[in-house]
Amino acid sequence: MASNWLQKGLQDVESIVQSATQPGVGNTLRKERLRAAIRSLRMLERSCGSKGDLGTVLSRLLHVQVQLLEAFRTGGSTKQDMPELLYQVEEVLTVWTWIYRNPQCSFDSCSFALRSALRDLALEHFTGLDNDRYLHSLRERLETAGRKCEDPFIFSVLFEVTYIILDTHLRQAVGLFGKGKWAMAMSMLKGREAELDSFAETEEKRVTKGVGEAAYAMWGMGDYYIPEKAMMLKREYEIQSSVCRATQLLHVGDLNFQQSMTCDPDDMMAYALLAQGDYRAALVHIMGQDVETEGAVLARLARFHAKLLKLPVVAHQLYLRAIQLAATLAPVLPRGQWYNDCVQAVQAYRDALQAEDLKKWEAIRQPILEKLSDQIKKLNDAKSKSNLEFSKFIFAEWPPKTEGPTEVPIDPEDPTQISKKAFLKVIQRYHVDKNQDKGDEWRVMSEEISKALTARYNVMKGM
Repeated sequence: MASNWLQKGLQDVESIVQSATQPGVGNTLRKERLRAAIRSLRMLERSCGSKGDLGTVLSRLLHVQVQLLEAFRTGGSTKQDMPELLYQVEEVLTVWTWIYRNPQCSFDSCSFALRSALRDLALEHFTGLDNDRYLHSLRERLETAGRKCEDPFIFSVLFEVTYIILDTHLRQAVGLFGKGKWAMAMSMLKGREAELDSFAETEEKRVTKGVGEAAYAMWGMGDYYIPEKAMMLKREYEIQSSVCRATQLLHVGDLNFQQSMTCDPDDMMAYALLAQGDYRAALVHIMGQDVETEGAVLARLARFHAKLLKLPVVAHQLYLRAIQLAATLAPVLPRGQWYNDCVQAVQAYRDALQAEDLKKWEAIRQPILEKLSDQIKKLNDAKSKSNLEFSKFIFAEWPPKTEGPTEVPIDPEDPTQISKKAFLKVIQRYHVDKNQDKGDEWRVMSEEISKALTARYNVMKGM
């Protein structure tokens, strides 16, 4: 039981605290009265002669300190308030360290009050403060407290504050990259590598301390618990660093590529090799990391092979590879111009191949047309026949070599006519795509037959 003088002192403190928490009391006055209560408790602390009395005073002191921190949190703290806010956090942690080390002198309510206050101070965003500076300062104080006591809660809050700091820097780096300042973004990311490694090690310690989802939920931090949180963040840093590095290499490679296209012929190969080296290095950095950037690198390599090395087949394969990579983003299309460039390049390559094939075929086709001139004349002379008679004539003179009936399909309702559906089946039997493997002469003849049949079918449709 506390001494009489101590009871009287605690009653006086309680009166001050009650006056601070009365309805209608402004936040500034509330802070002043809570500071006065803390000063009184500090005087009582210095007068304590036993560990039990000291525990009683420090437990009450912790409650009042937490109320003061809450006043700072809810009262719209500004930059001018930050030094005192951080000082009070440090004082709270010092008091809590003593209480945690002396559980026989503490009360359960102390633990709840502290955890609620620290959780809110660490995980809420202060609009009036420099949050980056505030979080760094808060982390320093949590680290100091963590070295003095083994409270898993302090350790977990420190872990979450570190995560917020590193995640904020990542978002800032992404923002810089989005503005085209990839060199600054890369520098910011590189500067955090050692801290990230340490953070990942801290996560392993969190597991060994038995701090899991249940503990987070008990502390009111359930929404913040994510397994392997540090490793996931480290992976995001690695990806963004790779994107920045690859973008830098792309930029340098583009400069060398442009030089190779405009410089003296004697210097062209030197710049070309530099550009190729930059593009290949970019691919090594980004492969498997980011689809957009990897696609852009492949597009540059394809352009390099097409424009400088004059290797259209290799360029086409690289363009196709970039398009196939973009398909993994479906249904979203890539944002970069590289995707449209790849699609256009692939289509141009296919059009060129088709034109070349047509040219070769035309050279083969002309002599065959001369050889088949009599048969083609016979086909043209039959144009006066009806559609049914013309179809029967073709089946008799040039029996189709594709699978199907050997006779023209007849409409059972009107045997003197052929329906559009039946006539379309006749056309399909002589379609060029189905007759390419039946010999060049038959291919040419089927082309001519198909033309004649298609012309009649268009008339039937009213075209």
